[in-house]
Amino acid sequence: MNTKALYNITYGVYLMSAQQDGKDNACVINTAVQVANNPTRISIAAIKGNLTHDMILATGKCNLSPLSTDAPFSLFQRFGMQSGRAVDKFADFTDVARSENGLYYLTENTNAMFSCKVLSKQELGSHMLFLGEVTQSKVLGSEESCTYAYYRKAIKPKF
Repeated sequence: MNTKALYNITYGVYLMSAQQDGKDNACVINTAVQVANNPTRISIAAIKGNLTHDMILATGKCNLSPLSTDAPFSLFQRFGMQSGRAVDKFADFTDVARSENGLYYLTENTNAMFSCKVLSKQELGSHMLFLGEVTQSKVLGSEESCTYAYYRKAIKPKF
């Protein structure tokens, strides 16, 4: 199988946040999609080895912030290239606010926020698929949403 073919499937890039026992964490994902609109439902796939996954599994809630095309690579490094088990990803990070569910969402480098309550989950091998009901959402900006293809083409450094 040529895994590079998967790069041709389009998806957005999101910051997914959670909290458990007073500890906040977040990770970058590219596997969220609206699957219904009445009531509004979002499916979210999370890597089972991530701390954010464990927090969502334990608490049944998460937030999504779609990253916009103005998101700097440093945001991806902070939230996507280090483990929340080893570092506090929110230390000295101020571009966040708390939603009604008590979780962080981005206030910069995003164009919206969604709070979700987990309704069900499905094992997918490396990932867990969460089906969430949107309990709160806001439009936060007009910048275009970042796709995974845009991230690879315009944000991720070429080494």
